[in-house]
Amino acid sequence: MDTIDEKIIKMLNANARESFATIGKSVDLSAPAVGKRVKQLEEKGIILGYSLRLNHDKLGFNTRAYINLKIHQSSTLRTAYNQIKGFDEVHRCDRITGEDSLCILAYFKNNKDLVKLLERISQYGIPNTRIILES
Repeated sequence: MDTIDEKIIKMLNANARESFATIGKSVDLSAPAVGKRVKQLEEKGIILGYSLRLNHDKLGFNTRAYINLKIHQSSTLRTAYNQIKGFDEVHRCDRITGEDSLCILAYFKNNKDLVKLLERISQYGIPNTRIILES
């Protein structure tokens, strides 16, 4: 990896749909040369994929929360992690250090849906919830 690759990554990170021609102008390469470098970065596992960012408020998800989960027994951690990360409401589920075992970021249409998820995950441990007010 060199400084050109770093610039390409920075531009793609800002806008994954940026054209190779536009990136090329910025790094003094042709569009095909940028495409080749991007392909190499993907093959090396540096670029893992591309994602979509959504405006969750406009989709009706008015309640967002971080939920830390303190697992009852360490033997249930892997099961809890694998199941919870697949729940529709869960945007992100990370295993963390400290007293809590999981940190969950989830989006809900309303507080009632948040309560439903808390009831579902309570079988694995004790949730500690923080509702996001603004982001």
